[in-house]
Amino acid sequence: QQRSQFALLLVVLVSVASFGLARGACGPNNRCPSNASNYLLPHADCTQYYVCNQGTACEQSCPSGQHFNAYHRQCEAPETACCDIFIPCNPTA
Repeated sequence: QQRSQFALLLVVLVSVASFGLARGACGPNNRCPSNASNYLLPHADCTQYYVCNQGTACEQSCPSGQHFNAYHRQCEAPETACCDIFIPCNPTA
């Protein structure tokens, strides 16, 4: 009985911690326009970007193998995204 209660408590605590981490990916960002929705901004990590809604930014990840292109405001191949200075850049128009 006590062991099952402990296991249930552990599951609840892990769930709460996971939920808190997911929510921590969003927050105020002064680069986000206060009157814009779904406005995309670059992230320090080329494989991620921010989605801004009314001044709040939420981190998002590009699909596997892609980088965020700040000019086109979309995820694309690393060599056309030109985000990582160590990857030769071949931008598209």
